[in-house]
Amino acid sequence: MIGLLGLQTCVAFESFAVTTALPVIAAELDATQWYSLAFAATVTTTLIGMTIGGTWTDGRGIRAPLMFGGSMFLLGLLLCVLAPNMGAFIVGRLLQGIGGGIDAVVIYVIIAQFIPEPLRPRVFGIMTAAWLLPAMIGPLLTGTLVESVHWRVVFALVLVLSAASLTSLLSSTRTAAHFRSDAPIVGARGAWAIVAAVGVFGLHLAGQGLPLQLATGTVVAIALVVLGAMRLLPRGTFRVTAGIPRLVVLRGLLGASVAVTDVYLPLYLQHERGYTPTLAGLVVAIGAIGWVTGAWIQGRSRSTAGDPTILRGSAALVICGPLGVVLFILGLVPIAVTVAGCILMGAGMGLAYPQITSAVLAISPADQQGANSSALQIAESLSTSAFLAITGTTLTLTGTLGYLIDYSLAITISALAVLIALAVRRPAIPSTAV
Repeated sequence: MIGLLGLQTCVAFESFAVTTALPVIAAELDATQWYSLAFAATVTTTLIGMTIGGTWTDGRGIRAPLMFGGSMFLLGLLLCVLAPNMGAFIVGRLLQGIGGGIDAVVIYVIIAQFIPEPLRPRVFGIMTAAWLLPAMIGPLLTGTLVESVHWRVVFALVLVLSAASLTSLLSSTRTAAHFRSDAPIVGARGAWAIVAAVGVFGLHLAGQGLPLQLATGTVVAIALVVLGAMRLLPRGTFRVTAGIPRLVVLRGLLGASVAVTDVYLPLYLQHERGYTPTLAGLVVAIGAIGWVTGAWIQGRSRSTAGDPTILRGSAALVICGPLGVVLFILGLVPIAVTVAGCILMGAGMGLAYPQITSAVLAISPADQQGANSSALQIAESLSTSAFLAITGTTLTLTGTLGYLIDYSLAITISALAVLIALAVRRPAIPSTAV
């Protein structure tokens, strides 16, 4: 449990901490134009890690993927600590995504193999706390460390604690079964995940080129993303077909809108308004309170899976986040209104995520629950990474005006999510579903 909780907390803390530290890192390494890629790198390669991790664990056991995934995560952290430039830092983030994605899958398999079934609900509750606590204290603690010591200390701290947690897990699981399978580690889904990730990475690179390169590179990159997504997501996703495809699209749109709101807000506050990293981190941390509150309310409600009323209301709440930022950028409201908008946005996500996930599981046949659950995560990773690439390009090309454009796009995406939520109907649970 110490190893599981420690590794999960480190992965979560790093993912939230980088939001606060990245504006300082980009400025010190003189590479603000690569800000979006530096953040999205981990999200992009996590898609590959999760896809490969499941196949690898099912075919070979947990030891080899745990060791490889953990080593990639640690190596990525070390590169971030030592990074002499943004290129090395981004490579480190890419490695963290692969390693973290693999370990995210392995952690659940370890729980299934080593934790008695009656204790698993409590364990999953603790693992959820391993994400919620870093969401609330990670940005604030990071801001304090960045101001009082250095941003490299943040990654060094995560590196040391992750190494200790990984060592504990490897020691605790030394009796795990090891077996060999003829199934390939990467497999067809892993290959398509790589194609999609390359496409997202290409979107970021295209945004740094000349107009002709931008146009050509963007077309090629989008084609790769769409091609990979068509093989990884349920049939009907691009047509927003009723049922699971519509819920998958809703999850992707909500995740992308929230990601853009959270990623660029600390950058804007620090670079354009002169906020310290600690104060910028505090704004993000307060917003996380809304997510916790929404999840708490949802956990105690008696609503059925995929309740259309809750989905519509939660999607509407998500708009409050980017809308509050736009009003603040225009000078129409104080920062307190923006913070309130972020809290409402978080509450919307805390309500929506359990509803969407439970609805997908409820209407999925037993032999498709794993694939459909994976589709939710894949849709969010792809949409978030691609949207960050587009907004990053806008920010690079238009400067300060880009913040207003990007948050207007986030509002548009949120509004589209509301329209899709309005079309959601109460799911009919088939007799073959569990």
